[in-house]
Amino acid sequence: MGQTQSISAEIEIQAPPSAVRSVFLEFSKYKQWSQKWTIEPTEPGKDPSELKDGDKIKVDMGGMAFSPVIVENTSETLHWVGSVPLLFTGKHEFWFNPSEQNSGGTRFIQVEEIRGLLAFIMAPIWGFRQKVLFGWNQFNEDLKKEVESRPF
Repeated sequence: MGQTQSISAEIEIQAPPSAVRSVFLEFSKYKQWSQKWTIEPTEPGKDPSELKDGDKIKVDMGGMAFSPVIVENTSETLHWVGSVPLLFTGKHEFWFNPSEQNSGGTRFIQVEEIRGLLAFIMAPIWGFRQKVLFGWNQFNEDLKKEVESRPF
């Protein structure tokens, strides 16, 4: 039912994947360096590095607030799925890959696949896609700046 749209954003970070993932998972510190994003486990006191399949989180990506479910959390990736039943389902992935361009660095990637009746709003012809990508790129830049300011 409906269609599928996929969008992605990536950035090179001069730090190892483990360091990028470590900073990324410091959800409680996002307000210190992220201009618009917040992420937090719904279970009080839950360590983000221990999130597992089925755990819920609260996410606000600059005004887009939702409560997805974790489907994977490993040293290489964090994935969640969120949906509005019958309208759309989105699977968001964060990847912490070794850089092929910078020795010892990280290629940080965000990917989202949206399926359903309203997936068309993420098509390149609609302005919503550009707004989402702007927010993702801003977060990626904020993460890069924070990670590279730390001694790793």
